[in-house]
Amino acid sequence: MPRVDGVPLGAFAFHAELLKKQFLSWNRYDLTRLCLNLSESVHSLHRYGIVLGDLHPGNVMVSTDGSVCWVDADSFQIEDYPCSVGTERFRAPELRGNYGNFLRTRSHDAYALSVLLFMTLTLGLSPFARQGSGEDMQEAVRKGVLPYPFASYKPPPGIYPPDTPGRYVWSYLPRKLRDALGHNLTCVQRRDLRPRVTLGYLARCLQQYLRDMEPGGRRDHPMYRDLLYDRPCPPRSLLVQMTPNICTDCGILFREAPDDVARRLRQSHTRPLCRLCIRRRSALNQASRN
Repeated sequence: MPRVDGVPLGAFAFHAELLKKQFLSWNRYDLTRLCLNLSESVHSLHRYGIVLGDLHPGNVMVSTDGSVCWVDADSFQIEDYPCSVGTERFRAPELRGNYGNFLRTRSHDAYALSVLLFMTLTLGLSPFARQGSGEDMQEAVRKGVLPYPFASYKPPPGIYPPDTPGRYVWSYLPRKLRDALGHNLTCVQRRDLRPRVTLGYLARCLQQYLRDMEPGGRRDHPMYRDLLYDRPCPPRSLLVQMTPNICTDCGILFREAPDDVARRLRQSHTRPLCRLCIRRRSALNQASRN
């Protein structure tokens, strides 16, 4: 058997600094290409009647060119031989009991891969994580309460994404990709009778996302290729006026509009700071005054 060449996905993809250390030249285009390869590889296995079952970031090796190789394949489900192991974070909400007591379906893999794609695109952010809630994560998964809007779904009042740079990645994704991921993550809990979208459809959405980021595409701007953002997706007319900068606090690349620069200087922040770090400093100053 040939030796697998690559790095486990979970060892680098969920933190910007680890990603840059492992693959220095990668940007959002490369991260999206990785997601496309993940979707296409699982879709190919499904076409041959193979269900991964235990789909999680430790079971996939990633090469420098973004190609992937699934390992730990002795747990794959083939025909009527069930996959007896699993990872709770990637377990479809409709599954109950011990892993060896039921057969997985392609739909269950579609849920697990949608979680993995979301975490990869947001560099480690769980899709059901939200601000200021003491509710258990499993309860949020069971209820299907996603803090991100898509299609006809809007988060309940008071449900917001966690206060991290990755929270804004969702607004930069194409509408069809947002709708597909959101539907796969919540359709069972919301009793939506439409089945989860196939991984082939997800792959086509990711292919279109890549084409949009290429020269002449609808997302042909450096901001769309940044790994992290500190703001929701701005209108196209504002993109050309924004200048790149590096935050002196957290070190992430961010872009400032002319109004942002003027506001930052009025607040006595002479060094470049992203919005997230400005909010953190303001909160610390407020706490010290109290």
